[in-house]
Amino acid sequence: MMKQFWIGYWFKPWYFLYRIGYAIVISGIRGYFKNHQYDGKENIPANTGVLYAVNHQNAFLDPIVIAGRTKEPTHFLARADIFKKPMVAKILSMIYMLPIYRQRDGVDTIKMNQKTFDTCFDILKNKGNVIIFPEGNHNYKKSLRPLKKGVSRIALGAAEKYNYDIDVKIVVLGLDYENHFKMNGSLYLNAGTPIDVSEYYENHKKNPSETINNLSDRIYQTLGSLIINIKDDENYDELHYLLHRIPLENNSNRVSLKFQLRKERLEKIEKLEKTNASLYEEIVSFISELKITMKKFKLRPYLLHQKPNSLLSLFLYSLLLILFSPFHIIGLTTNYLPYKTPVWFVNSKVKDKHFHSSLKMALGSLFFYLYWFIVTIIFSQFFGWKYGILFFITLPLIAAFNYKYWIYFIKVRGLWNYKLNYKSILSLREKYLDYYATIK
Repeated sequence: MMKQFWIGYWFKPWYFLYRIGYAIVISGIRGYFKNHQYDGKENIPANTGVLYAVNHQNAFLDPIVIAGRTKEPTHFLARADIFKKPMVAKILSMIYMLPIYRQRDGVDTIKMNQKTFDTCFDILKNKGNVIIFPEGNHNYKKSLRPLKKGVSRIALGAAEKYNYDIDVKIVVLGLDYENHFKMNGSLYLNAGTPIDVSEYYENHKKNPSETINNLSDRIYQTLGSLIINIKDDENYDELHYLLHRIPLENNSNRVSLKFQLRKERLEKIEKLEKTNASLYEEIVSFISELKITMKKFKLRPYLLHQKPNSLLSLFLYSLLLILFSPFHIIGLTTNYLPYKTPVWFVNSKVKDKHFHSSLKMALGSLFFYLYWFIVTIIFSQFFGWKYGILFFITLPLIAAFNYKYWIYFIKVRGLWNYKLNYKSILSLREKYLDYYATIK
């Protein structure tokens, strides 16, 4: 798990704006994601140019979660249209963003992109890092799209520019979000074994196009093995629900284990599609029915694995909620506004949902610290600075309690709903348990 808090970045010769952003990302990751894990860190080579080839599911959040786990400035390519204003372009360059031009930008893309490519070549020569999203655009779906050849072209272009006397590695990195749009999900970074680009130098000298294609194919195959790749787009929503809502056999919170179990379940259902298409269609159709029923009664499928709780136990759970409600109310006064304000702003003002998570995480971090600072000053005016400092220290603990209370409240509400509607969903529960034996 990513537990360490690295503060050395404050002493790095980075742009100040990048250091501020780095701090926001580090604290934001801790608050936004319930669990986060980075496997394969030992695969990241040192003292060499590194190209990260990453799947692209979550717009701006993808590069910043990688940058937040890298102890060197990480450059990444972004749409050129956001660089149009000189002041914005200067700010973006200070956080190591580079423009990539498309046909719709109305410029000579080959000429303009060559400048960016040359910059990447020099970064790699100087043993720097560059993130590229070879799918070319973002999409929240957990499906690998066809890859552009930019990673291969930049890697081999850098080699060619420096007469093949350069060490470049490609690290294929899979990103997996348990929930793309809401907090409290898990984040999994999964780095594969580095591809040594020098293996392709001799072939590139003889046949550049074929070598670029071969390297791109290898990147595609590697990336596909590092992510959850749902290929049945027609039934995507049902398969996603199968992987992320229907309980896994192992109850572990370890992110990598849950990821592996989901991949195995996906492989199992894909195999079923080939060997027993009619049963596959039955299961997919049932999952669609299950989704509708769970939403109607505000339930989660994990409840179907158990009988309803007794009324006594439900009353005791509810009593606990009542007893701790005063602490929850205190928590609302110090946490509700900084939590809800970014959510409201992003949901109402930002149309592209792919940008929601990154903006909520960044704005949430800023709003929480700013709001806590203001509340602490007000508190200190009444009770003195000694108690004010103590109050400020306790604010993250109050926030953690408040969040746990809310999760507990949702679970108790679910138990009550299950108890009250059990007879209505009894037949669905029996059918669910029959199918679960096949899909677990």
